[in-house]
Amino acid sequence: MDGLVLTCDQDGRLRALHRLGAGLPGLTGKPGTPFPALFGPDAMAGALDLFSGLRKSGWTLDHPVHSRLDPAGVLHVSGLSDAEGMVLAVARTPGGLPTLMEALDALNPRLARRLAPLGSAVPKPEVPTADALLDEMTLLNNELANVQRALAKTNVELAASNEQKNRLMGMLAHDLRTPLQVVVGFAEMLEQRLDGRLDATERACLERIRESSLSMRHMVEDALSLAALQAGRLRLTRRPSDLVALVRRNVSMNRVLAEGKSIAIELSVPVHPLPLADIDPAKLDQLINNLLSNAIKYSDRGGRVRLALSEDGGRARLCVSDDGRGIPPAELAQLFQPFARTGRLGTEGEGTVGLGLYICRSIAEGHGGFITADSLPGRGSTFTVELPLRASSP
Repeated sequence: MDGLVLTCDQDGRLRALHRLGAGLPGLTGKPGTPFPALFGPDAMAGALDLFSGLRKSGWTLDHPVHSRLDPAGVLHVSGLSDAEGMVLAVARTPGGLPTLMEALDALNPRLARRLAPLGSAVPKPEVPTADALLDEMTLLNNELANVQRALAKTNVELAASNEQKNRLMGMLAHDLRTPLQVVVGFAEMLEQRLDGRLDATERACLERIRESSLSMRHMVEDALSLAALQAGRLRLTRRPSDLVALVRRNVSMNRVLAEGKSIAIELSVPVHPLPLADIDPAKLDQLINNLLSNAIKYSDRGGRVRLALSEDGGRARLCVSDDGRGIPPAELAQLFQPFARTGRLGTEGEGTVGLGLYICRSIAEGHGGFITADSLPGRGSTFTVELPLRASSP
């Protein structure tokens, strides 16, 4: 018969796990693991009842534990508590203890002798008295209060740790942003001052410096935004802004990345002037940056990226499209979740940490707008952002 024999300390922490026959492959754990955790999250309540009963009476016979980790669905646990700790035999069928003990005797006679007293154990019906029930309820209430206090303390510690982590991430990203801006600026200055005097290799090196610095700056901006979002401090600094000028400036900056893959960026903006938009220009700049850099990342060399800005009924619509690899339907639903990483890599192996689109969604929703994605494998992707040109009244 396939089964397990567990040895634990007095607190139910696993010391060793002995497999009999093929064992129960779904149940496994490291030394020190509380044995109820071996049966899986769905079985935790039943396994804790088993543990409580074992500590109270000193033994148990064929206690059923429902667990999805084993094909049988229900496991039957027999065990006892002695001076050395606890020993438990786990079988798939009730009444399987004698067969398990026989197999255990050949494998580990000493352990079999520890289980021997269970061979003659017969469950005796016990009718609890009112006083016993009251004592049990009092004990359970006290244990629950202790658990609640421990949980509250743990929650406070976790909140403090998370706040410290967010503060550290924000400080680190902020300190990285300034030197990256310096690198980009000096690369542009060198390219301008040495125009005409650089050979192809030297110009390519400068372009690579600019490309890498811009990519790194995008990552730093995303890290700063993530820290602010997790701390609940992503505040918008709105002011009347020219959306067309902002889009043009962003496209000009991302052409550096696009040219590295021979990708053309096509821009379409209204011929008539748009009203000034009540937005946070830095955050909108970050949103457009993320969408354009993603489109470039997932486009093949020599491809096209299209950005179209339009206005309808007091709302601005921004569409960023590419003719790259596209996204499978099963992965579309998770695109805007933090750290969501699809099975796609950039066309030249570029990776992602999965923050950009989550931050785009947060920025769009913070402005009272939304973002959607439309894509099919092999047909490219289109991301559409809609924003009100005027902030809604509080």
